[in-house]
Amino acid sequence: MEVVEWLALLMIIGFQARAFWQGRRASEQLAALFPASSSLRLTRHQDAATGQLVDVLLATGATPDFALIERDTNAYLLKNKGTADFDILQSIAERRANALDAEVQGNTSAPLYIGLMGTFLGAILGLAGLLAGSGKFDEVGIQGFLRGVTVAMIGSLCGLGLTLWGNALYKSAHRQADQRRNDYYTFLQVELLPILHSDMAGSLGSLKAVLDAFNQEFLSKIYEFGPIVRALNENISTQKDFLKQLQKVGYTQMADASIRVFDKVAQSAHHFENFLAYQQELNAMLQNGGQVAGQLKDLLGRLTGLETGLNQVPALVQQHASTVQAQLSFFRQNQTELDRLARQSEQFMDTQYHELSAVMRQRMAVLTQEADQAARVLEDHFQALNKDNVYERIVQYLSPFSELPT
Repeated sequence: MEVVEWLALLMIIGFQARAFWQGRRASEQLAALFPASSSLRLTRHQDAATGQLVDVLLATGATPDFALIERDTNAYLLKNKGTADFDILQSIAERRANALDAEVQGNTSAPLYIGLMGTFLGAILGLAGLLAGSGKFDEVGIQGFLRGVTVAMIGSLCGLGLTLWGNALYKSAHRQADQRRNDYYTFLQVELLPILHSDMAGSLGSLKAVLDAFNQEFLSKIYEFGPIVRALNENISTQKDFLKQLQKVGYTQMADASIRVFDKVAQSAHHFENFLAYQQELNAMLQNGGQVAGQLKDLLGRLTGLETGLNQVPALVQQHASTVQAQLSFFRQNQTELDRLARQSEQFMDTQYHELSAVMRQRMAVLTQEADQAARVLEDHFQALNKDNVYERIVQYLSPFSELPT
């Protein structure tokens, strides 16, 4: 039984030592979580996604725990260039520090709990030793009980001592961690935040310039819409007035009047067709009259050309005076023959003149007869149109439009 008690004591002390060692290591990690301010600096890093240069955090000789903080902080700075917030940077560091602090606190009180377990175990072993001595309070039973109490006391003492030592280490580590954490926050506020604010100011300046340019262009475009809007207002006003008048008249009356108008138009369709036929015949007659007038114009043009030729004869005679003189001498020498030729020529000219006059009188009679016929045809058509009274019919057919309300 004595061996069991000593083995139990060694096991209790061993578990307490192991828990204390783990708590001590956690305290050391907490104390060294944040590096010294001399190990912190900023460096320029090119973002692979945007190609921009960004100021990021760099810590030499940092622990693995702070390396995680550094990684998350730099990722945040790369994603939020010029708009980083100190509260978010502080939250990134605080979450890791609080997790490690909770781990240290849990390991610090572990030896005390193990010692408490040893106390109960020693009491149980003492009572077991007492019962092993046939339940009598003799020297053997009392010694077994005292050994159990000794195991309990030693376990409790070791647990209490290791817990106090662990708390001292935790306080020292927590003090150092708080100091270095404050130094880390001071570094961020002094070194990093001014750069971020300057980047933010530049970004805001660029944004302001872009917004100013946009406002100017937008206002110019708005001014260009002025004439269009005024025209739309005029059209809308016209439509509004039309709808008001239409509302005064009444939609039913308007529809009935439209139906009556369409009925009258349908009934007057054949009259319009007859009028178009008359109009086409009249156009054909006028075209024939134009052809006759053209023929008369050609004939008058020919007569005018003959008159022009006769008027040019004296000029030709004066132009060839010498030739005429020679001819006169020739005529004098051949007077008799010329007289005979003159008489024959005069007779021929008289005959031809009378024949031409007869032909002209016949042609003028024919032209006069054709002109009289054309005049009679035109007069007959105009009389037919007057009898039909097409204008009055059109006025009569369109009279339903005058009945429409204004």
